[in-house]
Formats: sequence, structure tokens, C-alpha cells
Amino acid sequence: MKKVMRVIGIIFTIVKVSASTLSMDQDPYLSDNIVSSVKDISISKLLDFRKIAAAINDEFDKARFHYIIAYEIDSRLNTLDGKFNDHEKKYHRVIGRYEDELDLTPYKYTNDRPRFDYTYQAAEISEETIYNDIHRIQADLARTQFIQVYKYYRKRLDNYKNYLTTLRELYKCKTIENKDNKVEFYSNFPEMYQGIKLFHDAMDDAGKMQVHRDVLGKVLYIDWSEEGEKENFRRRDFEYFNDGTVSRLTDTIENEVVFETLFGENDMAENFIGYIFSEGFIPRDYSYFTEVYYTDGKQSAFKFTTMNDHVIGTIYREFDEKDHLIKEAWCKGETSKIMREFTSIFDPSAGGYKLIERDRNGDIVHQEIVLSSND
Repeated sequence: MKKVMRVIGIIFTIVKVSASTLSMDQDPYLSDNIVSSVKDISISKLLDFRKIAAAINDEFDKARFHYIIAYEIDSRLNTLDGKFNDHEKKYHRVIGRYEDELDLTPYKYTNDRPRFDYTYQAAEISEETIYNDIHRIQADLARTQFIQVYKYYRKRLDNYKNYLTTLRELYKCKTIENKDNKVEFYSNFPEMYQGIKLFHDAMDDAGKMQVHRDVLGKVLYIDWSEEGEKENFRRRDFEYFNDGTVSRLTDTIENEVVFETLFGENDMAENFIGYIFSEGFIPRDYSYFTEVYYTDGKQSAFKFTTMNDHVIGTIYREFDEKDHLIKEAWCKGETSKIMREFTSIFDPSAGGYKLIERDRNGDIVHQEIVLSSND
């Protein structure tokens, strides 16, 4: 009972103070103060308004109370619609990705939200509306509609969760089933070399090759040089996962790394994919490769590509004369449009480098000072 009286006190203190300061052209029952304060009351207490109303003796005060309650519950119903729509869109995106991965026919959604003939409209408090109990009826209708819609949305979200759980389990089963079948991407060496350059600056002009294998016939490295070139011998080293699939190709010229191809997960690719795609994106472990370009021994560019030759994106780097990284630009797809950029500028006053991150619009989203090591 103390809680009931406390809520009554909150509402009527606000009503009396606000009503005494309103001009004639304003709603005498709803002011900014009333609306903002009622919003702080939980929906459970609003829906339990009948207990509060029973403690109000004055008929006009009771009508005013029901007026405010009906208005606020209707407002909460509109907010409830917006919140559900936002959650539903997120579920649709994640579910759609799983359905694509599993080659499932997309689930068809229907909108069965309860519909009502009555739509809330504020009614002026008068002797007639008080006599006909209009404001109490409006509050009751608002309460009934809110509860019905809330139960529908709750059930709908539970169905999404259950369906998504099922899809995730199916995806895990598929991943386990295909775990020992990663070689499907490259069943032979001609397929593996298709679309992957011998070196990033020499595609089809290689001369005689020397292939070195282990005792089981697995390629360890390949040596060759370009036609007409006696020096600058080139080598490609091969590294493998435990299941025998290729994990890395490393190209060197005179023992200096100039190009790499990384298959599957790696930190740089994971960070890039995690940034450009929304939460819930599910890349397969071995569904993409990363090309790393070197300039003067430094990693100057990264290119991320799917196994079916779709470019996910590229990262470009610039260094100063002291080999400090001064700029890193992230571009999505095959475009040169920057979606994320990092710059490093030496700040003599701070004795360190100012690191600045900008978004796709060029706006600064983060910055910090990193102390220089004076090298």
C-alpha cells in the first residue's frame, strides 16, 4: 500500500504544480513535466493502475489520473513496436546468413500482430466524460492492448531465438562434417595455382622451375627465375595445416620476402572482416585467403579475397623514412573508397606519436599519444 500511495503522490504533485503554471492554450492535463516524470514509472506499475485508482476519492482527480495513464500506456505501446522492429531486423539478418550458409529456403515471415478497432484519442475531461467513465475505459483499453501486443512480441522473439539456435546447431554439424574435407578447394596443383600469381609482379613469365618435395611427395619449395635472368633467383616456400591443406605461401627474392599468401584465419583478416561486417557474420575457416605485399621488407598492403575470387577488401600502409608506420587505410571491396583510416604524426611537444583514427566520413573517432622510443 505504501508503494501505491507513493506513485499517487508522485503523479498528483506533478499535476498540481504543472497545472498551476500552464497557459490557457496548453493541455491542462499533460505538460512536459508530467510526461517526463511519468516515463520514470515502470510499465508494470502503470499496468497495475487499478490499485492506485481505487485509492482516489475525488472523481475529477480520478479522471485526470486515468487520462494520464491512458496517454502513457499508448505511448509505451508505440515504443514497444519500435523496439520489436529493431530486434526483428537483427534476427532476420543473422538468420538469413545462416540460411545462405546452409543452402536453406528462406523462412517466410507473416505479421500477426494483434489489430484493434479502437485507436486511442485523448478525450477532454468534463462532467459528461466523468459520468460515462470514459477515461477509465480508455485506460483499461490501453492496458488490454499493450498486454496483448507485448505477449505477441515476446512469443515472436522466442520463436526467432529457437529457430536461430536450431540453425546454429545445423551449422556446427555441417562444419564438423566438412572439417576433414577442406582439400575440396584445391584437388590438384593446377587448381591451386589458378588465379594466384607466382610473384605479385610476375605472372606467366617464369623460366625453368625446380620443385623440391619431401619423402611423401609434398612440395616444400619451388626455385625459379624469369626468362633471360641469371640472377635474382626466386623461391616459393610452402607451409601446411595439420590436415595437409596449404596454410601459407611465401615468395622471396634473394632471401628477402616480397609476397605472401595466407589461407584461412589470420589476425589481420579477422580484424578487417569483424569491422566491415555486422555482428553475426560467419566466415568459413578456409573460405578466403590474404595476399600480403612487401616493400623494402615491410608489409605495405593486404588484400582479402574469397575462394570464388570476390575481393572482400584491402588495407594500404605508408611508412616514413625511419620506417615508422604513418598511415593505414582500409577499403571495402574492390573500391578505393576509404572506410577507416589511421594516421601517425610525430608531436615534438609530447615527445611521441599522435595516433588518429577516422571513420568513412573523415571524422575522428579515436586518438592517443604513444611515446617515442627515439629510434
